[in-house]
Amino acid sequence: MRFLSLAAAIVVACSVCLLPATLQAGTFVAGGKLWYAYWDSAILDWFSKDVAVSFNVLGVPVQSNIDTGDGYLAGPVLGYQTDDGSLSFTFAAMAFSHFSQDWTGTAGSMTLNTDVDTDRKDFDFAVVYSLAKYQDAWSPLRYLSLFGGFKYQTIDYDLSLNYMTLMGTRQFNYKLESEVYMGTVGAALAYPLSDKFGIGLQAGIGLALPELELTNPDGSAFDISPDATVTYNGEITFNYMPIRSLLFQLGFRAQVWYLKARSPQRWEETESKDTTYGPTFTIVYRF
Repeated sequence: MRFLSLAAAIVVACSVCLLPATLQAGTFVAGGKLWYAYWDSAILDWFSKDVAVSFNVLGVPVQSNIDTGDGYLAGPVLGYQTDDGSLSFTFAAMAFSHFSQDWTGTAGSMTLNTDVDTDRKDFDFAVVYSLAKYQDAWSPLRYLSLFGGFKYQTIDYDLSLNYMTLMGTRQFNYKLESEVYMGTVGAALAYPLSDKFGIGLQAGIGLALPELELTNPDGSAFDISPDATVTYNGEITFNYMPIRSLLFQLGFRAQVWYLKARSPQRWEETESKDTTYGPTFTIVYRF
């Protein structure tokens, strides 16, 4: 799984780095993006359901609650736009993050809680095609674009599951490693309110291909192959350009994908919804 991680990162990075050698004129952009996000993790939800299945086999009912986590993703943004403005390439490496998440519950007479250490990274690559050249056929096309995107996401958990009983506390340590490959197509609207202000809206739908590895407390590891599922994403932005070469962008972004899988140790398949949403802030410089 780690080889695929490296290969995907290299392919995306090279797609951007090779642009100057193949395109002779245009505009480059560089900057950074911050996403303060609330996150309902499909990975944690799937794991809690998997734990519940194992207890249910023993006739022990499990009730659990996973709080919505909060934190941030941040990283550099690179881009290129062709001289005629019809084609754009962007790459956002959201490699810096911190999230806090809690899981509590009961299993019969036992109380459950977890200590969760989360490491999440999102890498986004997109190609945008402007429809402005077709505005003579329909004037609103000057504000519309089509895009295709690829997201590579890694999520790693070091998770301590604590069982608290009248006899004391027992702790079991698990490791969950997830990679998600998401391809998306969609449409975007960019509408100028004035020379310096504008609004943007984009929405996409695609396919999520997750991979998951679970390492149990005894050291045994299992590769889990979830089903391919649908993914949705959307963002609304408010843009401010104080000078021609500098852009500030404030927005709100939401992303949803699904995890549908069974553990090799269980026979029951479960489905979990992964939702991330919250405000974004981007600053880029054009040159």
